[in-house]
Amino acid sequence: MPPLIYGFMAFQFAISQCCRLCEHHLFDEISLRTDSMAEAPADGLVVSKNVASAACRINALPSHVLSRAISFLDARQLVQTCLLSRRWRHLWRSVPRINASRHEFDGMADSEEERNVLFKKFTNAFLVLRNPVALDEFRLFYFMPDHEESEDPDADSDDANLWIHHALRSNARSVKVKIWDDRLHLDPAVFASKCFLTSLQLSCVMLFDGFFRNLQTGCTALERLLLNDCAIDDVEISSQTLKVFTVDDYSNFTFGEQPSISIPSLSYLAFSASGRIPSLKNMGSLVTASVSVSSGGTQVDDICQFLRSLSGVTNLDFDYAGMLKMEKSLQWCPKFNNLTALTLGEWCLAEDYYALKVFLRNCPNLVKLTLKLKQCNYTSETIIAGLNEGSFACQHIEMLEIVYSKGDPKVLEKLLVEGGITLG
Repeated sequence: MPPLIYGFMAFQFAISQCCRLCEHHLFDEISLRTDSMAEAPADGLVVSKNVASAACRINALPSHVLSRAISFLDARQLVQTCLLSRRWRHLWRSVPRINASRHEFDGMADSEEERNVLFKKFTNAFLVLRNPVALDEFRLFYFMPDHEESEDPDADSDDANLWIHHALRSNARSVKVKIWDDRLHLDPAVFASKCFLTSLQLSCVMLFDGFFRNLQTGCTALERLLLNDCAIDDVEISSQTLKVFTVDDYSNFTFGEQPSISIPSLSYLAFSASGRIPSLKNMGSLVTASVSVSSGGTQVDDICQFLRSLSGVTNLDFDYAGMLKMEKSLQWCPKFNNLTALTLGEWCLAEDYYALKVFLRNCPNLVKLTLKLKQCNYTSETIIAGLNEGSFACQHIEMLEIVYSKGDPKVLEKLLVEGGITLG
């Protein structure tokens, strides 16, 4: 680990230790009421000599360094730093980063509902009392009761929506939202107003119709959108600014019709959501794509259109969950003239390696081939029997990477050599 990073982590650890030692005093002297949080004791809290010594060494740092360092603490621990010295009394009000985590209140009450009340009271007071300084980042770890316990999911989501809106109005450039136990009902109107957001990461969130439309009109600087375990209820996904867009395999579309993705500025796409494969449009800037589709609701025509939309990329990781019956011709796979790195899963070895051979014939400039396999135990006889259709016409491969759990990779190397590929 680089010395600078190690020193910075050690510095943060020293702060957190100081805060923990005075934690039991904090909510005696500084309650969740706004008037109590507004002022710390004038002379600070009397702590042990070791803590005082550590605080003195940290006090020697410039204010902007202190502010940045303590901003990595969770919000409740951040407020506790006001007890360390007079200089630190108001530092927490002006930090450029907020980490609001419900986990900080675990064990502080007997029930989840009571812990949620404490967390919401604290966070509301924290945001009201902080100074109006611009935010670099806002992180929220929020608890949503499951559908059996919640009478009104929209009401349970109100505080989170309010806090996210506050962060955007504070010019936050990065927002990360992670929810448990159930999905947050994210209000699309939160993103309708102009903001400076460049990166948005959502985990376990319900995205209603209008979400992507508001992102496009309100978040005109947004470049990164990462969706994890999200339910998408918006059929049209479009943006003029996104460069990175990821949708993981825990996410899903909540409707039966084919969704569309139109992002002409996109350079990186990672897509593995369940449901019907989307229609890709205006993807001329795409360089790298990592996509996984499944047999459920997926048609061969959708696969063909999907691959044609990716034909200009230079790096492609394509996986298919299932056995896709394709007509034995090359027309379903377009020419990938720009492709230099290709990754395929075990599905491509079915039916005498048909899909693998078709891909290789359509990638004349391929440099690196990666195969991800559960096992590699194909016999030489089986391989030779599958080479009747001739050469792969792919002469530029310099690297073959075979990722497997068991078996002998040499049999696949023989497959490629017999097909006319010279491995460097």
